[in-house]
Amino acid sequence: MRSSSTRTSLFGIFVLARRKLTAAQVITLARTLGISATNVKSHLTRMVAEGLLERTGPKRAARYGPSPGQAAVVKGIEARLKSDSQKPWDGEWIFLALKMPAARGQRDRIRASLWFDGFRPWDGSTFVRPTWPTAWAQARARWYLARIPGLAVHGPLLGNVSVSRLYDLDTLDREARKLAQRIRAKQVPAISPARAFAARLKIGGLVARLVGHDPRLPQSLWGKRRGMRDLSRTFAGFEKRIAPAAQRFLDGL
Repeated sequence: MRSSSTRTSLFGIFVLARRKLTAAQVITLARTLGISATNVKSHLTRMVAEGLLERTGPKRAARYGPSPGQAAVVKGIEARLKSDSQKPWDGEWIFLALKMPAARGQRDRIRASLWFDGFRPWDGSTFVRPTWPTAWAQARARWYLARIPGLAVHGPLLGNVSVSRLYDLDTLDREARKLAQRIRAKQVPAISPARAFAARLKIGGLVARLVGHDPRLPQSLWGKRRGMRDLSRTFAGFEKRIAPAAQRFLDGL
């Protein structure tokens, strides 16, 4: 398993567990995917160093959990899966003009966060997204302004924004429909709790990676594209079928 795939799988374990875990517990859960104990320990150390996980407690009884920043990403993905695209949109936009930091690493982190929040670059330091859902979009704009010098403009546009220029919705729609079809084709027979946990982790990881690119837009901008809504419904059905057995494996730790 590639390093990036292993890291994604390990983080997915914490998402499903919804609690802090010891290294021994992570090793037990990761074994269902064929990840060795040595590999788990190595990745946990690196993920803590990189700020993806937090480690608390004494060394021999330390517990691990997502850092606040990563917990916010998890909440963002969960919000997208709830499919609130039918909420009305008033047609207004937010333009963020930010004085980006000089350090490249800081700039990259800010741009990655803006991208996840659906703000797309208009030029090197200006970013735009629909003001939707209204309270959330405004809160995210204020979050950036509290940390980075800049200003925001919120309101209707005098001209038109090319949605196709900002968002590659056709590709997202196509990939979402393909993944939904793959999930529907996956049978969930009476399998062991360990195998159910592994299946839930694998499918959940695929969904999270794709939904992480969802810019969270109103349906009026998606138009006739229904891939993301289809994926949300299909994944919810899969979760309903497999979660009980997978949860029994977690509860047995």
